[in-house]
Amino acid sequence: MRLNAKLLCKTADEDTKEKLIEKDKNEDYGMEAIFDLHNIRSELITVERIRRFASDLCDKISMEKGPAFTWGTDSNKDEMKNPKAMGISHLQFVHSSSITMHCLDKIGKVFINIFSCKSFDDKIARDFVIKTWGGDIVSEHVITRK
Repeated sequence: MRLNAKLLCKTADEDTKEKLIEKDKNEDYGMEAIFDLHNIRSELITVERIRRFASDLCDKISMEKGPAFTWGTDSNKDEMKNPKAMGISHLQFVHSSSITMHCLDKIGKVFINIFSCKSFDDKIARDFVIKTWGGDIVSEHVITRK
């Protein structure tokens, strides 16, 4: 019976891959900046402005843009039934990560999450959030993902 040598021992590539995986288990995975904004003028919260904000934010924090998706419409055209469910959600993919938003124009709130494996300057992101939306940041967090 002949045995294949590849079955009996790891190749150098497999050994290197295992070492990289083990090293990666102990390193930070990325960062996330979270901003909750209140008191936004409702006329500012439009599908077009949300899309432009996410795209421009990618440029500001040097992220490579991927596809973007928006769900919902400007609810000022609709009768408000549940203010927490009404509004516009947006997902902007960036290289291996994402920017997500949920915007409630009827009650003037915008919720933003920026997650990336690549480091970014959260202060630049914060300044751009304030410049674009105004209002008040009532909660903000920058966390390291493990």
